[in-house]
Amino acid sequence: MLEPRAVIRREPAMQNDPFQPFVDLKERPEIAEEFNVEGEWRFALARRAKFHELDALSHLNHTTFLRYFEDARIGYMMLHGLPAPAPDSTGCVLARLEADYRQPVFYDERLLITVRTEKIGNTSILLEYGTWSAEKGLTCRSTSLLVMVVTTTGEKERISDEMRASITAFEGRDY
Repeated sequence: MLEPRAVIRREPAMQNDPFQPFVDLKERPEIAEEFNVEGEWRFALARRAKFHELDALSHLNHTTFLRYFEDARIGYMMLHGLPAPAPDSTGCVLARLEADYRQPVFYDERLLITVRTEKIGNTSILLEYGTWSAEKGLTCRSTSLLVMVVTTTGEKERISDEMRASITAFEGRDY
């Protein structure tokens, strides 16, 4: 079995940069298996719990999970055509975020952050996230509702046919 740490060592920037290549769990099912990932997930980022991310109780601070999900969300959305921020371009705003913390994560635990699309509306996308520990399996589950907008006006914008097609093809399901 391939050790996920080896994947991280070969691509060290992947640990901290959401724009670096992600782990495709469809192509690397052994990684999903090692982290006890349940269900159909494809997009994943590798992380390791750092000392500065801990709180006074010596476990990963709850806000760190949200930062991990943000990294995954940005990488995932850009993979599907969300442009880099620019005047009069399409962007997305976070309209709702929910998190269910299931198990504490401690210093130096190896983690896999996953994201997938649950639903695509006319102007919004519902995403689901998971944080998986190599030692414990699922440690946090989250959902977020993104609304597509014109960055300079904040007006809602329809999800492009290209983005919808990209997500549909990537996830292998119809929305």
